[in-house]
Amino acid sequence: MLTLVLTILLLSAAYVLAPGLIKTPVIVIGGLMMVIVAFTSIELTLYLLILSTLLSPELTFGGGSQAEIASGVIKTTESRGITLRLDDLLLTLVCVTWFFRMAIFKELGTLRETPINQPIAMYWGFTLMSTLIGLFAGRVGVYGLFFVVKYLEYFVLFYMIINHLHDQESIKRYLLIMIITCVIASLAGIMQIPSGARVSAPFEGELGEPNTFGGYLVFMFSIVLGMFLHTEKSKRWYTLLIIMGIILVPLAFTESRSSYLSFMVSILFFIFLSKNKRLLIAGCLVGAVLMPFVLPQNVVNRVMFTFNQSEQSGQLAVAGVKIDTSTTERLKSWSAVLTKYFPQYPVLGVGVTGGPFLDAQYPRVLLESGMLGLLLFLWFLKRIWDLLRQCYDEIEDSSLKGASLGALCGFAGLMVHAIGANTFIIVRIMEPFMILIGLLMVALFIQREKEQENKQNYLQSEDGSQVLLQ
Repeated sequence: MLTLVLTILLLSAAYVLAPGLIKTPVIVIGGLMMVIVAFTSIELTLYLLILSTLLSPELTFGGGSQAEIASGVIKTTESRGITLRLDDLLLTLVCVTWFFRMAIFKELGTLRETPINQPIAMYWGFTLMSTLIGLFAGRVGVYGLFFVVKYLEYFVLFYMIINHLHDQESIKRYLLIMIITCVIASLAGIMQIPSGARVSAPFEGELGEPNTFGGYLVFMFSIVLGMFLHTEKSKRWYTLLIIMGIILVPLAFTESRSSYLSFMVSILFFIFLSKNKRLLIAGCLVGAVLMPFVLPQNVVNRVMFTFNQSEQSGQLAVAGVKIDTSTTERLKSWSAVLTKYFPQYPVLGVGVTGGPFLDAQYPRVLLESGMLGLLLFLWFLKRIWDLLRQCYDEIEDSSLKGASLGALCGFAGLMVHAIGANTFIIVRIMEPFMILIGLLMVALFIQREKEQENKQNYLQSEDGSQVLLQ
């Protein structure tokens, strides 16, 4: 693995330093290497994929200028163009190679059954159908299909994990890589603070997406907190405590109100669901006392900006209180979906990218796939909730049980985050999310197989007592 990582670093350095004519051969060599690795070792490929989710550069193709977007010339998701990132390429290569690998080894029909198989198939299939209809109707461009393919890649990533992992040690190694990736991304975010700009994930260009990064940090903080609550006081306990402190710093400086709300909801669910409530409540009380002294002023200003922005034309008032222009635009876009697009396309929607850009998951799903698509999407979320609850209730390993609790509470936070962001289609959130769901699903499989073996090791005697088989 070390050799592979060093090779990747050398190729990355060669790409950055090489003249323009040499860049293409470097990309080709790197792509071929990924194909070979993906065909021979799913585990190593997934390590690289996890690292690349937050640590890969991106390029945007197409899209409109700020003037075109402001004037309304471009009104769809096309306004942001198509974003291509290293992990997009890597994930595509992995998925295609995985299909070939399964076909060659005759294992394609052995996909494990999970509670979310049916919702995934129905939701994605419906999304594809509505997008194809929108394409033929002229509402959706070909680029809309790229988004639909990306949704499929998230699900394929989940299936790769549940069909290739069979032991707890592998699960823990992946968890470790995910946490290391988060720490590196957090440190990179901390380095952005002196610039005065809102913190976003590494390699996101000039504008960045602080809201996306904030959602990712809330989810990963929840995972670490869950593991922390299920760890005895030791060197590992202190390490997890330090990691949480590192994550909180860039989270604060994202200045993402959706992420702040998501974080609070996640903590509330920890208090409701965790058995270690005293430590959580004590931590919350200490945080509340320290907050006025340690909370950056720009965070306070960002939250208060919602209600005290200087008067602007077009601002809406909620319960008699005027809200800022950003929140106003969101509410107006939601209103447009409900009053203009939904009445016209209530069942199938307009297709992915077939309507105006919405930075909110639920109205976007309603817009693009109609009421049926929204119901299927909510069914998918409900099944994930039930799955995570089963993982938390049944898994006995302390680290994985903690990760299950963190995933459950973090998922609650993400569902709130999705009110103000496209949380469940963003690559920087969905890749880690689906990877973790897959890891916990495998842990649940292992736990149930263990229990089944224990049951089979006993015979019921004639008088009803249990006798251990020798």
